[in-house]
Amino acid sequence: MIRAILAVAALLLLAPLAQAASFDCGKAQTSFERAVCDHPDLSDRDEVLAQAYATALGGLSPAASAQVKAGQHSWLDYASRVCSDDAQPIKGDYTDDQAQCLAGEFTSRITSLEASRMMGGYRFYPVERYLVEQDTDPDSNEFNKVATKHVLTVRIDRDNDLAAAFNAMTHDMLLANDVQMGEDAHLFKTGSDELATGDTSADIDVTTTVKTVTTHLITLVTDTYWYGHGAAHGNYGSSYDHFLIDQKRPLRADDIFAAKGWEKTFGQLVVDRAKAELADEYQGDTDESVATMAADPARWSFTEEGLVVLFNPYEVASYARGSVEVTVPWDALADLTVDNVQDLTVY
Repeated sequence: MIRAILAVAALLLLAPLAQAASFDCGKAQTSFERAVCDHPDLSDRDEVLAQAYATALGGLSPAASAQVKAGQHSWLDYASRVCSDDAQPIKGDYTDDQAQCLAGEFTSRITSLEASRMMGGYRFYPVERYLVEQDTDPDSNEFNKVATKHVLTVRIDRDNDLAAAFNAMTHDMLLANDVQMGEDAHLFKTGSDELATGDTSADIDVTTTVKTVTTHLITLVTDTYWYGHGAAHGNYGSSYDHFLIDQKRPLRADDIFAAKGWEKTFGQLVVDRAKAELADEYQGDTDESVATMAADPARWSFTEEGLVVLFNPYEVASYARGSVEVTVPWDALADLTVDNVQDLTVY
């Protein structure tokens, strides 16, 4: 298996893009390779994937390049097994459903590789983990034969104190995501950043990417998706983390708010605006609980208009309503925030 994966990886890197698929289909040996050659949609996506992979490696240091290559190696193994019924490489021809499944995985992989880019003068690159296991729970695997885990975080490719501090923060964030949505289990092995095996009745995706880069702040967004097999739908949510460039550390609430007791005043402003915007759709529990959520910096993003507070599905509205963003204008916060708050967060 490893030999085949390495061969595909080499073909992705070296083959010319003028062919159908990114490699010579006359040399296709595995069912995975033949599926790419036999299905035009897969061939097209494979060419795009090869270009995305080559672009993702462009300009990286040897150490960062090795991380991206390791992620590609892991994904190739994952992709060869994720559309099967037993989490093993498919033997024989792919069915149309299996080919469609694989096409979706190609699209997801292309999106992941797009996390490798320059932004705001910093070269970011993704570090990823993939895992696929057979669903062994007879009550949950009628339609979902395998369980998957995917984790993506980003690092800065630079050898200095700022990159070291940022990369340490994103590593800590990675391990903080050990609590899964809706299930009392572990995402990672104890004391490790390797994915934990044994939870075979759910699909989990935790993806951290760069949202914005300003003069003073790098804002990251973490999107989490969890689907328990057999459930009516998956659960999803997002959160933010902010890195202060000048101080080389995560942003704290007291970097934004200076007034004593700001939590209560700010929280009520958010509650009032959420009720006004949602009207009959508002389903918050109590004003106090919503205000407490609003005071969490993991919910904040910043725009020229104001401080934006994110609420995930079910928190202040129904699942069908989706995520809700409530913006409190900066002038409404003038008595609560530090003097240079917009310079710090927006410009």
